[in-house]
Amino acid sequence: MKKSNAAFEQFIDKKYIPLEPKYKVAIAILLLLIPILLFYFLFFQPNATKISSLKKQKDGLEKEIVSLRAQQNNLPKLQRELAETEKIFNEAAVLLPKEKEIPQLLKDISALGQEADLEFITFKPLPDVPKDFYAEIPISINVRGPYHNMGSFLDKVSKLGRIVTVSNINMTAPTRDKEEMLLNSDCTLVTYRFTNVELPKPDGKKK
Repeated sequence: MKKSNAAFEQFIDKKYIPLEPKYKVAIAILLLLIPILLFYFLFFQPNATKISSLKKQKDGLEKEIVSLRAQQNNLPKLQRELAETEKIFNEAAVLLPKEKEIPQLLKDISALGQEADLEFITFKPLPDVPKDFYAEIPISINVRGPYHNMGSFLDKVSKLGRIVTVSNINMTAPTRDKEEMLLNSDCTLVTYRFTNVELPKPDGKKK
């Protein structure tokens, strides 16, 4: 090593102006560092950055592969759940008439009242009441007839293929007609229309 340094110093002394030993050492160190620095900035650092980026990309792809494999394993289960949900949805939709079926349903209810020998005094559909995915359609009716005829009518309504509920039954003004006791019966029938529209949720923030 000493011979090598001495030869290098002689080369500097011959080719260039003789320098003090400390400057010769500084030049020697600089000449040794330049190739190292060039290697670091031109080759090592760019490749290290590229390797780091590729490693992150590789890790992300591995996670995605694991996720896709998990989804693939769960695919039969998800398909079964979807089929079951669609079945329940279709069964529920049958019970909730669509917009175009409401007039026919109202005619059916009116026909059942006539079959029960009830006299319709009023038969008035009220404004819809929106709910999540469906709307309530109230119908205010006032009929006159015997008590058991009213019971027969309500029984037939409950057996319709569509959902119809009864509320607010009020019977008044009893009068006798021959051997029958006639009553005025007020009630609200409620049927339901399928909308498939979810109502907007109220803002929970205080104003």
